[in-house]
Amino acid sequence: MRRMTKIIAAIALCFAALTSCRHKELCLHHPHTVTLRVEFDWRDAPEADPRGMCVSFYSMETGGRHRFDFSNTKGGEIQLRVGRYRAICHNNDTESMLFYNADDFETYGTYTRESNVLEPIFGNGANYAPKAEGTEEERAVLTPDMMWGCCAFDIEVTDDGVEYVCVPYSEYVSRSAPMMSNQEHTITLYPHELTCIYTYEVRNVKNLKHLSQMCGTLSGMSGMLTFFNEKLHEECVTLPFESFSDGVSTVTGKFYTFGHHQDNDEPHKMTFYVVMDDGAKYCYKDMEALDVTKQVHEAPNPRRVHIIIDGLELPQPIENGHGFRPVVDDWVVEEHDIIL
Repeated sequence: MRRMTKIIAAIALCFAALTSCRHKELCLHHPHTVTLRVEFDWRDAPEADPRGMCVSFYSMETGGRHRFDFSNTKGGEIQLRVGRYRAICHNNDTESMLFYNADDFETYGTYTRESNVLEPIFGNGANYAPKAEGTEEERAVLTPDMMWGCCAFDIEVTDDGVEYVCVPYSEYVSRSAPMMSNQEHTITLYPHELTCIYTYEVRNVKNLKHLSQMCGTLSGMSGMLTFFNEKLHEECVTLPFESFSDGVSTVTGKFYTFGHHQDNDEPHKMTFYVVMDDGAKYCYKDMEALDVTKQVHEAPNPRRVHIIIDGLELPQPIENGHGFRPVVDDWVVEEHDIIL
């Protein structure tokens, strides 16, 4: 009987030990997931109107990426494991934007596909058209959509709360940015504009009533943006844009850009492509007034650039079949200076 008692006791101890080990193993691998509330504060972009936002959290421990999408501009709750992260947010309602290296925080960026200088009026299958002198080798790419976003650094999510820094990279590297913290598991992000708004106005245009279609381009711009430090790509690209006539004397337009690289000294030249109501096609380029480098570089607000061009003479259509009419399949290049 005593022997049986000892055997039973030994079995009980072994079972307890196994149970204890099994409990510790489960605790060791418990994911420790918390509910984190993401909020967007639009104080730095009060006029922003995206339809939705996305946030990518990059684990500083595993290197993994966790993306969360919101169909609003306020935010919402997500499930995230306890750990250390960095994050990138931007609007998720773009149409023409392409993205690269999305799984890497420091190289994740955006760009647009290749285009054609005549795409605004003839589509991407348009044929050849002349470019401004010195810009012939630049790729033509679509203008970007309007984008807003920001980054957060040094995020630490614990069972007790969250700490983080949410400022532009230039402020973060200066080590002057304050650390935010709360015990409510809420992280507030402050999106700002990532792309620039360019507008232009061509005044005192002659013979505008005979215009059928018109578009233009701007050269020397950047075609790519890296999110975490908002660095622009150094390659110069040409951006095609639409033109709108008031039918009397003024042509205007608006388009978005990533901006121009500060270290790039290439000029910014505008070119206009005009189709008249008789089918004749004209290209206006290489005029002194169409070199808008100074207006771009010296704009009071580099994210709100307004370009003014004064004077553009469109051809007078030939009436009653008299006079010379260019072949409608060719572009007649106009390079004479605009008299101011």
